[in-house]
Amino acid sequence: MPELNHRLSRIINITGFVFSVLGAILFLILVGLAHYYAHEAGFILKQWELSELVLDSNKAKILFNSGVILYGICLFIAFIPMVNYFKEKNKHKIFILLAIITCISLIGVGAFSEDVFPTFHYIVALIFYLFGGALTVYASTIIVKYDRTISIFYPIIGYTSVFMLIFNVATRWFFGQAYTQRIAICLIMLFFLLISGKILLKKEDMRNN
Repeated sequence: MPELNHRLSRIINITGFVFSVLGAILFLILVGLAHYYAHEAGFILKQWELSELVLDSNKAKILFNSGVILYGICLFIAFIPMVNYFKEKNKHKIFILLAIITCISLIGVGAFSEDVFPTFHYIVALIFYLFGGALTVYASTIIVKYDRTISIFYPIIGYTSVFMLIFNVATRWFFGQAYTQRIAICLIMLFFLLISGKILLKKEDMRNN
């Protein structure tokens, strides 16, 4: 029975990591294509934020919204087996709350397009910024405080991504809003991808550290 439970846990962890990778790939491909079609319609990268990809091209709108929704769903699935990692440290309740709100708000960003639901879109986008940032900081802090088997390199990426997120919000009306937003989002994606791989595919002898 313990061997069966071990195998089942391993399968669940690998599945979670696969969805983490799949979500990131789908997001990058679909949003990348959305940039292409939006550019054809006159999209100016240095001036417009990601959500504004939907404004001038139906193809870009479909691709962007689909990419965001699919990434939110895949990230939610990836987070499910990660709960055990935080449960071992008795820190899972806050992780679960932050993860659920982050994923739901991310899906909401794609479901409530800026061109159709501008006010609600801004609300769910703000919720994603707040809770996604809080989740990143929380996960990074738990790793720093309770897990010496994971390199400090990983939480540094997490903290840096949140700094860029705050920097984007603070400077969005002054300069570089489009670039800083994209850097922040890419860093957050990289953080969750690396952490999911490190946690979900970690060796069994790391479980009790």
